[in-house]
Amino acid sequence: MIRLWTVTALYLANLPFADSLFVVLLTLPMFLMVLVGLHRIQSRRFQIGDVFWFCLFVYFVISPLQRMHGDRIGGATAITAYAYEPHEFIAAMLIVVLFCLPFLFVQMERDEPAAEAGGSTLPTPVLLALNGLAFAFFVASEGGLERLLSSRLEQDPAQAFIGSLFFLGLQSVTACLVAVRFHVSRSRLMSLAPLLLVIALLAVSRNPFNAPRFMLLAVWGPVMLALCGGRVSAAWFYVAGLLALTILFPVLNITTRLGLDGVGGLSEISVIGNFFDIPSVDVFDMAVHAVRFMSAHDQMWGEKLTAILLFFVPRAVWPGKPVVGGLDVGNELFAAGMYGTPNLSFFVGCDLYMDFGFAGVALGGMVAAMLLRSVLMAEWGVFGGVSVLRILIASSLPILLRGPVGAVLPLFVFQVAVALALSRPVRDQAYPARLYQERLRR
Repeated sequence: MIRLWTVTALYLANLPFADSLFVVLLTLPMFLMVLVGLHRIQSRRFQIGDVFWFCLFVYFVISPLQRMHGDRIGGATAITAYAYEPHEFIAAMLIVVLFCLPFLFVQMERDEPAAEAGGSTLPTPVLLALNGLAFAFFVASEGGLERLLSSRLEQDPAQAFIGSLFFLGLQSVTACLVAVRFHVSRSRLMSLAPLLLVIALLAVSRNPFNAPRFMLLAVWGPVMLALCGGRVSAAWFYVAGLLALTILFPVLNITTRLGLDGVGGLSEISVIGNFFDIPSVDVFDMAVHAVRFMSAHDQMWGEKLTAILLFFVPRAVWPGKPVVGGLDVGNELFAAGMYGTPNLSFFVGCDLYMDFGFAGVALGGMVAAMLLRSVLMAEWGVFGGVSVLRILIASSLPILLRGPVGAVLPLFVFQVAVALALSRPVRDQAYPARLYQERLRR
């Protein structure tokens, strides 16, 4: 019940401050969908469904309640100047509802994997060697330690190299596996040194002063969850989620952009103020902007989907490669002086809307739901009885849902690919043992 009580309490706390009955009715279908999705989760432990539905709740229920004022949308500090028609707000919410509806039929709750399904992990020396090589190549691909340790605003984005995310993915997954070994080890003291080593290297690669907030979650989340075997109570998840929204993410919003220079501004953060006006959650805002954008443009007929699926093709090889929808809309808003950067959040359903309209959104939601279902049912990605695959999904879901998915997909795909490659030898070792036990049971 903690799931339903938490989202209901948040909803009721924000409801009196809604600008109008229209806003309440606009968010009601999504709120009901979230309640149904969470009600289907019966486990007392944290599940992938908790992340999925809670993120949708914050992005598309709480955020519109807080940010819609008359015919405009934006928080207290927003510089949004466009006035929108009611049908544009409704169309934006319809995009979200149509895309998310099929996920109600996806079982996002799984039993803990049996030890026999992945009772071992790779040897610690192998993991440390892979981790060290990944760290060295990541530093080199990022332009050296000096650039890597500088704040995001000081880093030249032109030097970014998509291959560096593969090395970061390898480093984060091997660090996660070292954490798994620490969790299952009978001698924690012997496993402590390797764990501290990989944590120290990961702290250099991605830390609160040089990386975006959601990338920190995607990289550090698996390590933190692996340390407790992926078994966290649902109550702790929702407590952590509220603290992240009101304290952690606002702090990271400053430190990740300004580095150490931003520490002085941390005293100005208002926890109560952030509770009633969650900062930097503009996913629904961008959906409304996308509807307005498409009122003046023709459908893209697969251009945005191509940009998402072919994210791995370098623009140097294909200069004319399409850009994700978030950049189209973001560049227009940036040129109008409404945002300080064109690199904004963008829900994947909006990409499909720009390509194929509402029909594309509905079909894309069904395909995405089936893909998630097949991945959640996969038997690989289990190490030491810990489902690393599910840990990776849970840690990346917030940014994948926030988007733009074509821009944030590479790290997640590389992490999953590394987990798949490293799980192969573990599965080969575990299969004979499972087969032998099945024969004994007969």
